[in-house]
Amino acid sequence: MPDTRHLLDIDQLQDSDLEQLLARTLALADGARPAVVPQTVVNLFFEPSTRTRVSFELAARRLGMTVINIELDRSSSSKGESLEDTAATLAAMGVGAIIVRHPETGRCHRLAAGLPPGLRLLNAGDGSGHHPSQALLDLACLKRAGIDVRGRAIAIIGDVRHSRVARSGLGLFSRCGAAELRIAGPDSLMPEVLPQGVTRAASLDEAVRDADVIMMLRVQHERMDQQAWPDPASYHARWGLQTNHLALARPGCRVLHPGPINRGMEISSGVADGPQSLILEQVRMGVYARTAIFEWLFGQDGNPAP
Repeated sequence: MPDTRHLLDIDQLQDSDLEQLLARTLALADGARPAVVPQTVVNLFFEPSTRTRVSFELAARRLGMTVINIELDRSSSSKGESLEDTAATLAAMGVGAIIVRHPETGRCHRLAAGLPPGLRLLNAGDGSGHHPSQALLDLACLKRAGIDVRGRAIAIIGDVRHSRVARSGLGLFSRCGAAELRIAGPDSLMPEVLPQGVTRAASLDEAVRDADVIMMLRVQHERMDQQAWPDPASYHARWGLQTNHLALARPGCRVLHPGPINRGMEISSGVADGPQSLILEQVRMGVYARTAIFEWLFGQDGNPAP
């Protein structure tokens, strides 16, 4: 029997999986009826979250799933139970899937290697590692806005070093044929090694010039030493996206931000609330993308799941 499906990163997905997930997300956004998935899913979030956690819960409820939110300070993990033992306990209770967000990079992959048979795992963000559902929803959001990333120039600006969103997004945009992938930000927030096919711009102006898509990232203070935190005003003056920068981009350029946004730091209110912003559309599309992911995970996409 094939291994139980998990969603750990973008690289694990076959091209057919990506095509199915994207098409289904867009169909759901256009009013398609969700499947019925009679399963129980558990949210295990070891980091704060609003958008991801709530959208996974809303998606599950649209599919008729039972959703359990475990408050970690009231769970056995506060008593020293390992994540592996927690997963085994939940599987023994009949839980079908767990959604895990964890501050440790690679934690979901290690957990998946020892999961009980039949228990599915969704990586909702692991440290600076991967955030596959965010990449899928961002691609769907652009597609729905009329932007096919093939042949396009995409700029990702801000704290790329600590960003699982950037890692997953760059991988997916490259795989889908983006012509140019640029990153920019302070030296301390850039990766030590550039991913293949990615170039680093020396300034915000250089990064956004003739770009079709601009993704802004927040500074992830929770992954940094407090002494390394940049001054918000100084950061905004050099690396904050403002309305005048959009004049350098291509006409019709759209702006993404995975949230939470810090107005007056990495993005101005004029851009965040402006006509080229897709920020709230990303939030909306997140529910449809995660609905499609649940259907795929449990084989309700036309293919039998193990």
